[in-house]
Parts: sequence; C-alpha cells; structure tokens
Amino acid sequence: MPDPSPPIGGTPRRRAGGLPAVGVTLTGLALAVTALLPWAGLTARTAVLDAELTRSIRGVDYGAGWFVLGAGIAAMLLGMLGMRRDRLFAAFAILPGAVAAFALAMFLTDPRELADRLGFRLPGPLAVSPAIQYGWFAALLASIAVAVLAVAAFPRQS
Repeated sequence: MPDPSPPIGGTPRRRAGGLPAVGVTLTGLALAVTALLPWAGLTARTAVLDAELTRSIRGVDYGAGWFVLGAGIAAMLLGMLGMRRDRLFAAFAILPGAVAAFALAMFLTDPRELADRLGFRLPGPLAVSPAIQYGWFAALLASIAVAVLAVAAFPRQS
C-alpha cells in the first residue's frame, strides 16, 4: 500500500522512466541510424549485356538526412532524460519526431536535386527506374514511432 502522506516538499513527485521513455530512447537511436541507410536510388537494366547497375544515396548525402540524424539524437537524449528524471522530457521527443517527418517529406518534394544526384547516362537499350529505398521508409516508421511513444510518455493526471 502506498504511503498516503505527502512528501516533504508538499507536491507529489512525478514518476520517472517507464516503458514509453525507454521506447523513445530506442526509437530515437533507430531514427539516427536510418540517416545512414540508402534513401533513394536508380536502377539501370540493359538487355544487351543482361546486367544491372544500381546507384543509391544515403540520407546523410542529402541535407534532410542530417536533420533526421539530429532529430534522432535529440529524441534519444530526451528519452534518456525521461528515464532518469521526469517522463515529461520523453514527451517532448514529439518535437524531434515531427522535425524528422517534415525533413523526410522535404526529401521527396525536391525531385530536381534528387535527379541531379542520381542521374547518369548509358548508351544503348536501357531501362532506368528511380525508387525510394528501404532507409527512407525505415526513417518514416521510426519518426512515427518516436512521436507515438512520446505521446504515451506524457504524464497523466490521476
């Protein structure tokens, strides 16, 4: 049974840590790692040689990747503060999650620079197909997970 007497300071102490703060820390780390994965690429296939050439760019090769990396580190640090001190710190990780999601959207809205980075030409019968690769999707999933866990870490009034 919990002690019904108030603490010496007069105000009840908020709970530190909890599973959401641990989740924010881990997903923040995952978000930072996704900036190092391939986000977009071009695949060129030629029927003459029956060969395939793939060229891809990582998140940190593009400006948005650095924002995602920084947002992941910030979310991880806020989650760690939430584990050690107050859950409210982990709840503030919703801001880096939103910044990462916005940076990922901006990555898709600038096709000219993306095409310049990925563009190449080969003579002959050639099929070239651009694609968003797994790293971008992993970053989007991690940014959403950070935001959801940050909302779950928000302290509730009892």
